[in-house]
This record gives sequence, C-alpha cells and structure tokens, in this order.
Amino acid sequence: MKPLYHVLIAEDDPFIRKILRQTLKDDFEVITKENGIEALSWLEEGNPVDIILSDIQMPYMDGKDLLGMLRVSPVFRKVPLIILSSFSDSDTRIKFFKLGADDYIVKPFSPIEVKAKIISVLRRTKADNPEIS
Repeated sequence: MKPLYHVLIAEDDPFIRKILRQTLKDDFEVITKENGIEALSWLEEGNPVDIILSDIQMPYMDGKDLLGMLRVSPVFRKVPLIILSSFSDSDTRIKFFKLGADDYIVKPFSPIEVKAKIISVLRRTKADNPEIS
C-alpha cells in the first residue's frame, strides 16, 4: 500500500470540512482545523503535511495571513497551498497567486474537482521536489 499524502484543511465552515474529509479520506490523510492559528500551531508541532487547503475568511487568522506566514517560513515556504474562497473576482485571485497560492478554487465547488486539483498540484510539486513522499 502506498503512503498517503497528508492534506491540512484550514476552514471555519464545519459543513465544508466534513464534505472535504469525506471526499478525500480514501486517498489522503486528512487533518482539519478551524482557522489559520490552529493550522499553523499544528504545523509547528512538527506534523507532516504535503498540501494545505485554506479558506480566506476565517476568525483569528485568515487565509491571507496564513499564506503569508507560510511563505516566509524556511520550513513551510514550499508547501503547496490551495485557496478555497467565495470571492470569485479576478483581482482577489490574482492577489493570492502573487502572494504564493498554488491554486484558487471558488465556492461553491465540486469536491471531486478539489480532489483533482490536489492531485494535480501534488504531481507538479513532487516532480519539482523528488524528496516529497
């Protein structure tokens, strides 16, 4: 059996967390956190992660701040991150790509499409970084 990729989801909506967990659980090790602070704390504890999905609008630490913290971190700066957001305007999407997001998915979304995008980003990331398990 191949090792599962670890997916961290930072999302304050419990319904979205549940849907994503259900969709991804057979192919990925799924960890969910309610906001950026919880996600960052979990990462700083040394837990393994291969990709992060993050909402933009969350309490305590939003997706923009989480992305910013990750991209300046020598440990986490190369971890791929996909934004999940209800903001569909081009300016917001471009802003997050410039900040270092690897993909951007507009809510509401198809959970199967999210899974496909995770696989796509991981495929590119693994090709660039063969040491990723």
